[in-house]
Amino acid sequence: MQTVSEAIKKGKTFLVCSHIGPDGDAMASMLAMGLGLEQMGKKVFYYNQDGVPESLRFLPGAEKVVAAFPDEGIVDLAISTDCGSLERLGERFAAFKGYQALLNVDHHASNDRYGQINYVLPDAASTGEVVWKILSGLNCKLNANIATNIFCTLVADTGSFRYSNTQAGTLRLAADMVEAGASPSFISQNLFESQPLVIFELLSRLLKRIKLSSDGRYSWSVIYQKDLKETGTHYEMTEEFINYPRAVRGVEVAALYKELTGNQYKVSLRSKSMVDVSAICQHYGGGGHKKAAACVVRGKFEEVWQKLSSDIQSALTKQHT
Repeated sequence: MQTVSEAIKKGKTFLVCSHIGPDGDAMASMLAMGLGLEQMGKKVFYYNQDGVPESLRFLPGAEKVVAAFPDEGIVDLAISTDCGSLERLGERFAAFKGYQALLNVDHHASNDRYGQINYVLPDAASTGEVVWKILSGLNCKLNANIATNIFCTLVADTGSFRYSNTQAGTLRLAADMVEAGASPSFISQNLFESQPLVIFELLSRLLKRIKLSSDGRYSWSVIYQKDLKETGTHYEMTEEFINYPRAVRGVEVAALYKELTGNQYKVSLRSKSMVDVSAICQHYGGGGHKKAAACVVRGKFEEVWQKLSSDIQSALTKQHT
């Protein structure tokens, strides 16, 4: 923590960034970090290769995010949030050399510590929690804008405080954010109750395809590229879809297969048991948390499904022996 604090105090210009296809924790933790740095009088640039998803544009500071790098010379410190590997920041950032050092701020146990400085707290409920630990240690004043972003990270990564990573400290931190001006109803309405009608057509396709293993412990579904084209939707709208196969009674591991271009599938895994889905995803170059992880696997759907299903069933068998 001391190394992190010294690097931030020393720097004058910063670039904050988060992983491609940003979710609530990635985008809101990045914004909270940037707003906190600005409060300290720092010059901050906000970058994400894919920009801000429509569902997250309500977040304070979202209008600052661009998909281009600053042309004002080399920044003192780049800070990545909620990103487990350098590749997840995108090809453009991997080729970007406009920073003196990179600070990697995260809460994924599978993080490969790619920064010159790494501050990774796997026990934190969200990366936003890690960000606030840094900012509060620098005597940053908690205001409504920062609080709204931090609260959003907690809601996003705890499943609205339903998952097992919700601890007493998580709820105390959430209460602090509410006292500082974060509105749970405003955030929830924007995250979960402001969906375009087409998303429900896409969801209906996913629901019709939910399958269950013979023992009832593994459930899965799939979304194809043609579904997106025919419904006029895109993958950023599917962030919560994994919760539907996960919600089936008796299911211990759920999977959502999303067809990408180039004969690839993104596979999102969730575990309600002791099965470590992060370990499964790491085998395919992905990662995440013990109970929430993802990876990208090349091949046709049946091939990808067979590989992942075999690994999942093996993990479930080991758990029950």
